[in-house]
Amino acid sequence: MLRGEQQAPDSTGGVAVAEEMIWRCGACGHSIARDADRTPLEGAATRAFVNPAGIEYVIGGFREARGCIETGERSAYWSWFAGFSWQVVLCGECGAHLGWRFESVAVRFYGLVLDRLSAPSA
Repeated sequence: MLRGEQQAPDSTGGVAVAEEMIWRCGACGHSIARDADRTPLEGAATRAFVNPAGIEYVIGGFREARGCIETGERSAYWSWFAGFSWQVVLCGECGAHLGWRFESVAVRFYGLVLDRLSAPSA
């Protein structure tokens, strides 16, 4: 697993390098989102949903997913979250479908398909 690095002061007053946990595209390894940006979805760490074609997805919530790019039009049709529209998101490197960006008047988050990502390991 690849990780980013972040600097923080250590107990001696110097600077220690802390490893940042990164979620990556399962297809190409591109950095998608920081583990620190995980957010619960209606109180749960993950949620399973079925789309109109009958395909089930298990997604995790992220406040930001800087490695994703949005594509297509936003839609409120069959939204899994009341009051939110959605837009498909792809890996910014290889174009693999990774999930959706959900948006309401006041809130925005990403619902990413967990089996399409490489999870950070401790």
